Amino acid sequence: MVRFLFASFFLLVLAGCSDNSTGKENIPSFEGSHSTPAKGDVYVSASLGKATSLVPWLSGESASSEIAGNIYLSVLKYDKNLSLTGELAKSWQVSADNLSLTFQLHDNVRWHDGLPVTTEDISATFHAVIHPETRTPYAGDYQLVKKFEVLDAHRFRVTYAEPFAPALASWAAFTVLPAHILKLDDDFNSTRLKHTPLGSGPYEMKIEGRNPDVETAFSANTDYFDGEPWMSGKRIRVVPDQDTQFLELKAGNIDAMGLSPVQYTRLTDEESFTKRYAKHRYLGNGYTYVGFKLSHPIFKDQKVRMALAHATPRRQIIKGVLFGQGEPIEGPFKPGTWAYNEKLAEIQYNPQKAKEMLGKAGWVDADGDGILEKEINGKVIPMAFTLITNQGNAQRIKTAEILQQYWRQVGVDVKVQVQEWSTFIENTINPKNFEAFILGWSLTPEPDPYDIWHSSKTGPREFNIVGFNNPEADALMTKARQTFDQAERKEHLDRFQEIIQAEQPYIFLYAPYSLIAIHRRIQGIEPAPAGLGHNSEKWFVPKAWQMRMP
Repeated sequence: MVRFLFASFFLLVLAGCSDNSTGKENIPSFEGSHSTPAKGDVYVSASLGKATSLVPWLSGESASSEIAGNIYLSVLKYDKNLSLTGELAKSWQVSADNLSLTFQLHDNVRWHDGLPVTTEDISATFHAVIHPETRTPYAGDYQLVKKFEVLDAHRFRVTYAEPFAPALASWAAFTVLPAHILKLDDDFNSTRLKHTPLGSGPYEMKIEGRNPDVETAFSANTDYFDGEPWMSGKRIRVVPDQDTQFLELKAGNIDAMGLSPVQYTRLTDEESFTKRYAKHRYLGNGYTYVGFKLSHPIFKDQKVRMALAHATPRRQIIKGVLFGQGEPIEGPFKPGTWAYNEKLAEIQYNPQKAKEMLGKAGWVDADGDGILEKEINGKVIPMAFTLITNQGNAQRIKTAEILQQYWRQVGVDVKVQVQEWSTFIENTINPKNFEAFILGWSLTPEPDPYDIWHSSKTGPREFNIVGFNNPEADALMTKARQTFDQAERKEHLDRFQEIIQAEQPYIFLYAPYSLIAIHRRIQGIEPAPAGLGHNSEKWFVPKAWQMRMP
């Protein structure tokens, strides 16, 4: 994940902080705009679950990513217009043959313990990530580097064996760790940084007294190379469901959250709310889907997966669950972006067609109980399975319940199971201990589906969770990575999306709108294609409106 996405509001709104107010949250209105920044105050938000690891290379969920996004920096980042710009690197050069990248680092960046950030840190991180025993889903892009060269303390070069179109963008995802700490650890998988991070970013995590089950607190990095953040601190509270978060928001105990559709459309228009909070709405950087374990006896058959897609009332879900605050999707890219295949026909809700497809696949209701059965490997099994999703996300839970109802109408018996977030990730998703699940992906601006869909990415903690394997799709993803011409690259990606839609390893449900509420006292927010959080280090609270002591 790129740091933009770590720190983007798409992730920030899933975080939280505890209340340490001075009583000023009772001010009835925060009207107008103050253009003069002031140091002070603490930004508070809420997370649905606690982080599983504080090393971004070793985790893939939003709670961990959000914390890391405050602490660490990458070589590059995305700006507010989703263009690549420097972060640790102040400049870079691309060779004429597109095979080499040379980066020049800023010379005034320091770790939170005061030591300088140098190319030694880049090298140590790089070699830790590509080590064959490192359990990370992100190594693939960097394993393509044929040669890594430290040129001096602030310059390094990477050379690829063959053209790699996402090469430059991959360095926006390259979170740099301190070499002097990595040297103390025998095994990167169990590095002390998982629990006691040391970064060079705008905020430093407070270690002493931290209870990760309750909250994580940060203080501003007064020596931050790009200027000390205006907010003196941040706190992220663990508040495991959106309804409780909303109560905390209205009570003034958190400053921002991602609203549920019903909260956005029906519960936030009264004057007592609008005087204190501003609402923002834009198409988010992700989608929600149903994933199947493709090695499961039921889901091995493409006809079954397509039948379930035709039995899925996506537009009714968007209308009923999201109150219209989302868009149907047909593939793994964000609608409206250049890589999205607009020519894909929508898979229509058609329960009769679903029944016919299941019948052709050999599933019949032989005993008249309303549930289909089929003999597989000499044993008659029912069309029955468990659909798992996470606690705290009402939309996913309601979607699961709707699918349970609609799929029952075509002879499918579904049990819905809801798990606490960290249990869901660590005990269900990571070990692939499921039959079917509902989850979502947060997307980067670089449309490279390799890590999620390539057949080589099914190892421990890698992202091809469902076990998708299609040789033509593999070849198309590889060709797209090696193609710099965008029109030609799109041809490969369009065909890839056609295969994904035909195979239905996921049922793509919807791309939800980001529905954000943020306290009006917080100034400096600039809505942009990148969302709201692209300049969060520059947010501030005027002195007259400050509420919390760091």
